[in-house]
Amino acid sequence: MKRIYITRPLMPIAHEMLSHYFHVEQNREDRALLKSELIQVMQTFDGVLSTLIDPFDEEVLSYAETLKVISNCASGLDNIDQEMALKKGIKVFNVPHATTDSTADLTLAILLALIRKVPKARDYVKEGLWKGWDPSLFLGEELKGKTWGILGYGDIGKAVAKRALGFGLKVIAHSRKGFISSHENILSVSLEELYQTSDYLSLHVPLTEETSGMIHQGAFLQMKKRPVLINMARGKVVVTKDLLEALSRGWIRAAALDVTDPEPIDSTHLLCHHDNVLILPHIGSATTECRSQMARQAAENLVSYFYD
Repeated sequence: MKRIYITRPLMPIAHEMLSHYFHVEQNREDRALLKSELIQVMQTFDGVLSTLIDPFDEEVLSYAETLKVISNCASGLDNIDQEMALKKGIKVFNVPHATTDSTADLTLAILLALIRKVPKARDYVKEGLWKGWDPSLFLGEELKGKTWGILGYGDIGKAVAKRALGFGLKVIAHSRKGFISSHENILSVSLEELYQTSDYLSLHVPLTEETSGMIHQGAFLQMKKRPVLINMARGKVVVTKDLLEALSRGWIRAAALDVTDPEPIDSTHLLCHHDNVLILPHIGSATTECRSQMARQAAENLVSYFYD
């Protein structure tokens, strides 16, 4: 019987499904595996169901002896050295569609929380500072009529566009893969126009050599409308030191971040002390529905690989 290892406690559906076909072992502790533990997995198991924090780098994969397949329970593959996996004959899967709705929902939620000052208003009440209605208290801004720019027009970008249209926003988008299919309410634009005309700019690109660090000082300097930057992609897509400069110099007026570089980010980091920055702990896919679907699809990938 083939042996499968699950690197982290996940929704139980994954273990239940895999147990019908394989001998399954799992890391039951709520922590990432050490590199030495991952190397042992490479030498012992036929397949692994992994998460985005498991670093299958060149060194780890070089120890692969029995491993034939990695099913990454994540929308991306940036934690896996795919070139090395190919050399070792290891098949790699991800779950690119499972996170669409949950991440799109949070994209709107994090922006609204930031521009309507929801965390500050909540703390104001909890600290006993609310004494009565005040016409100037926590003034924010409305979405209707403004321009939402989307960088990366895959499944998540398209889902965000639909939601943004529902708020009465003008939606523009740029796809690295070329022309965006025509839609009467969405305008395909160049990267330069995206930077120059967006009031809100959300990032939904995978982390690749091309996208790593693409939001840098030069990009910020093109953002003429001082947008709110929303990063729902990966932290390394944005150059952190340049983001800090952009915030300090007013090149952008705020940032809403579900991902950071470094990640996790320490509470002493300068980004955590900007009043116009809202940071969440990478929870774009953190819904019961999404995490269950991710676990199910990751398990299905392993079953399909060995039995189809």
